[in-house]
Amino acid sequence: MTSGELEPDGVIVATPLIPVIDVSTFLDGTDLQTAPEQVNLAATTSGFFQIVGHGIPLPLIDRVYAMAEALSQMDPGYLKTIVSPVGHPYRGLTTNYDKEGQVRSLRMHASSFDSPEAAEAGGVPSEYSDFFSPNVWPWEVEGFRDAVTDLFSATQDLGASLMSLFAVALNLPLDYFDTLVEPNASSCSINYYPPRNAPLVEHPTVIFDEHSDGGTLTILHQRGTYDGLQIRDSDNNWFNVPVIDEALVINMGELMTRWTNGMWPATRHRVVADENPLGHRTTLTTFHLPAVDAVIEPLKTTFGSEGPQFDPVMVYDWDRVRYQLRQKEKERLNKVSHMRPSAEAQAYIEKHFGA
Repeated sequence: MTSGELEPDGVIVATPLIPVIDVSTFLDGTDLQTAPEQVNLAATTSGFFQIVGHGIPLPLIDRVYAMAEALSQMDPGYLKTIVSPVGHPYRGLTTNYDKEGQVRSLRMHASSFDSPEAAEAGGVPSEYSDFFSPNVWPWEVEGFRDAVTDLFSATQDLGASLMSLFAVALNLPLDYFDTLVEPNASSCSINYYPPRNAPLVEHPTVIFDEHSDGGTLTILHQRGTYDGLQIRDSDNNWFNVPVIDEALVINMGELMTRWTNGMWPATRHRVVADENPLGHRTTLTTFHLPAVDAVIEPLKTTFGSEGPQFDPVMVYDWDRVRYQLRQKEKERLNKVSHMRPSAEAQAYIEKHFGA
């Protein structure tokens, strides 16, 4: 898909709404103002930006892409063995299907702690440790867990640094979020969108439904043969997020929207298929979450006498609250889904988040 091309539900156009921001001088402490000012501008407009100077070595990223490629080549029978045994939608391998039942993405997920016991050892209160359903690793892919956890550790550190940058951007003390975000409850995923090997029937063809992310911020590295990630603006136009190998894509999540009382929107985005039947994409994503027992409520500096527009919510409860909010939105707007999760994942979601 190219810039300037018309499509039925919006226009794809080149945009300055997704700026590239150098955060190196903030991270090394030599300039604590420029990057936060630029981030605040992006966060209050598109909610999306890319960062360079982030300090994560490219070889670390390359190593995980190599592991992702190795995993994608494994026998389908083996892939069925690395799903969450309880159907957790954010642990192990999950598969998304289109309306015709064809596989459109494979997602390998892991949490910041391997198990409830590991979470408690890491400082998570025992009454909340069940949040950390056990990770499932593809042990047959040699080096997979080490590569993923090394990168995930680096992106969690970067997430903490970005929360400090966010604090400055919001005119708060540099360390404002420190006690609220650790031990963080973040998760990571590898998302592989395989070639369709067939011409598109409709244009655009959505292969991951429009959504907004639920955490504080998302850190994403993308590679592929085309720009498939798109964001939607307030005029219902869709914009491609360019693939820049040295950059990380950052976007606001719904918890950050709540923290800022709506000042920083959690922008809706989607993934579309390439016109080329051989087109493919892979993304490495960290979904940053604060500490599981942190309570997220609008900052007092973000509202006046009218009061906050969001109720307080504990991170531990957020998946359930968010699911119920989305169900109400879906009923109100009669939204149509292009994709569907596995039956096991859907059953888990309805059982644990729907009550």
